[in-house]
Amino acid sequence: MSTSIFRSVQSNGISKNDEEGTRRTLTTIGAVLGIGQRLKFPDDFFTLQSSLNYQNFTLDNWFNTNFLIDSGVANNFSLRETISRNSLDQPLYPRTGSNISLSVQVTPPYSLFRPDDYYDNISAQQRYKWLEYHKWRFNAEWYTRLVGDLVLKTAAKFGFLGYYNKKTGLSPFERFEVGGDGLSNIALYGKDIIALRGYEVFEVMPSATNEGAPIFDKFTMELRYPFVLKPMSTIYGLAFVEGGNAWSKFSDFNPFDVKRSAGVGIRIFLPMFGLLGFDYGIGFDKSIPKGSKFGEYGKISVILGFEPE
Repeated sequence: MSTSIFRSVQSNGISKNDEEGTRRTLTTIGAVLGIGQRLKFPDDFFTLQSSLNYQNFTLDNWFNTNFLIDSGVANNFSLRETISRNSLDQPLYPRTGSNISLSVQVTPPYSLFRPDDYYDNISAQQRYKWLEYHKWRFNAEWYTRLVGDLVLKTAAKFGFLGYYNKKTGLSPFERFEVGGDGLSNIALYGKDIIALRGYEVFEVMPSATNEGAPIFDKFTMELRYPFVLKPMSTIYGLAFVEGGNAWSKFSDFNPFDVKRSAGVGIRIFLPMFGLLGFDYGIGFDKSIPKGSKFGEYGKISVILGFEPE
């Protein structure tokens, strides 16, 4: 069993004592209560995790392009169930095994207990005071030893955010943002950040609103070779091909319509610093004017502390 309580504030950097009223903030307060257990069926690699989650988003004169709420409060109370199977031989440089998980996160269906005309003439702040959605995530990674310590990693990720009632529409929170390196585009309000090497966020989803997209997929193949494998340090190089995309509605979803990239990278793990990495990816589906230099198709990504999704 685990519990956590957190609070974070995102602002435009203006002091609290500013008398001109130009300070803009989004304050997030939340708590998580979780419990997990190892299953014995179908085998000992399976685990089941359950968590109750609550987040309170307080927006004060907040602004973000196309964001649905300027000022007000949104509450996110949900139950999340995750079943996973992890058979990796080791965490830092796995050579064999897989890590697969399926999760569903649901809120109470508040709209079922409200009259049919409740959503006809209300503000966005009232509509999203209590968020309503169901959210599905699937992640899978496989590791195959080719020769010696040369390892092939293949991975697939998928996410979908849905709603119970058309009148409530999609939640402005809990969506997906695809692109970037998972660091420069981190937002404190609820979004899943899905890194895509070789692309910035606006190059993947230029028409999506700032809340993100309700559906995405991502596929990765990575060839890894270690330079140092010692208890006090792990260093390996990699070459990758990757593809991913995001869509604003399910009717547009095409799992094979992805933004493609390829590149190389390095990972360094030291106990005193944690994980440090660099990737250079070339995006093959960027909208770059003719005559651009080849280097303009590339992007350097920094990995700091954790491997982004």
